[in-house]
Amino acid sequence: MNVLHVHSGNIFGGVERMLETLAPATAGDIPIRSSFALCFEGRVGDTLRAAGADVHHLGPVHARRIHEIWRARRALLSVLNAERWTAAVVHSAWSQAIFGPTILKSKTPLVRWLHAPRPGPHWLEYWSRRSCPSLVLCNSYYTREAARLRLGDIPAAVQYPPAVAFSKNEQARSRLRRELGTGSDEVVIIIAARMEAWKGHDLLLKSLSTLPPGGWEVWVAGGPQRPSECKYFAALADQVRTAGMVQHVRFLGQRSDVGDLLQAADIYCQPNRDSEPFGLSFVEALAAGLPVVTTRLGAAPEIIDGSCGVLVEPGSVEALTHALGTLIESDSERQKMSAAASVRAREFCNLPQSLKGLSAQLARASSYSLH
Repeated sequence: MNVLHVHSGNIFGGVERMLETLAPATAGDIPIRSSFALCFEGRVGDTLRAAGADVHHLGPVHARRIHEIWRARRALLSVLNAERWTAAVVHSAWSQAIFGPTILKSKTPLVRWLHAPRPGPHWLEYWSRRSCPSLVLCNSYYTREAARLRLGDIPAAVQYPPAVAFSKNEQARSRLRRELGTGSDEVVIIIAARMEAWKGHDLLLKSLSTLPPGGWEVWVAGGPQRPSECKYFAALADQVRTAGMVQHVRFLGQRSDVGDLLQAADIYCQPNRDSEPFGLSFVEALAAGLPVVTTRLGAAPEIIDGSCGVLVEPGSVEALTHALGTLIESDSERQKMSAAASVRAREFCNLPQSLKGLSAQLARASSYSLH
């Protein structure tokens, strides 16, 4: 099965981590051989090439520059006509709007992988709907239900993003703690997420500021990639200084060793202010054996239960403080949840099973397009 993923490629986040998992170095090329067509060069393309994938560069595209759109469409049509594709998968309304007409023109089945149910700008959603996909893959049951009215009569199915557990690194804990100046007995709370306000970094810092200092430390993995994220990051840095937490909070920036960081930490906390459509970071944290503390929103309850983490009410600093304080103080509770986390992660990190399911869904899309 030959599948082309068409994507912008200018931002690295959960979707891009999933694309990396689909690359040949991890997923192989049976039952699915994944290739990629990206508009922008950068970390996404470099990561996919390093993972053995064929990456086709379409050229930068800005929606208001019609000459860039036409140039990129011609480049994509050349890729689509060069070989036979089972399906072309787009991962955003932007990609569907820009490239949907070209994919349909080539007679390749168009599939939209819906990674968030909430619509984007009205003009972009209207534009994207002009290219109707054969199938919509929803990244969670939450996403499918929340987007049901938008989808109308388009066939839709739930397909969790394929995931794999990071390779075990027995030396990661001691090495990273030594490099970062973190004591071996410190309880490390980590958040590895896009630098966006709805991810709840500020709530995490606020809750920890009410706990007695000493015995714990926070690692913030991920750096700003857009101007709005730079502003948010600056506000977080000010919050840390004002709260007198400089010695307890480490901003680690963009990292390529998130798996090692997770294995060197003790608790994963991402108290989202808004609904998480899936939560690949939760799955990866569980796979590293970390209890997960997050809010009871979106797809989080599909991944986290009481055996492996704590779901708190949205926006409740008090509930968040209590959950973190309990886990920081209780080694036995952390160890119990850690064992359950590893077991829970196996349900989401079965790559052969995920690829088998994805292959079946894409075969459906191909059959739909023939009718």
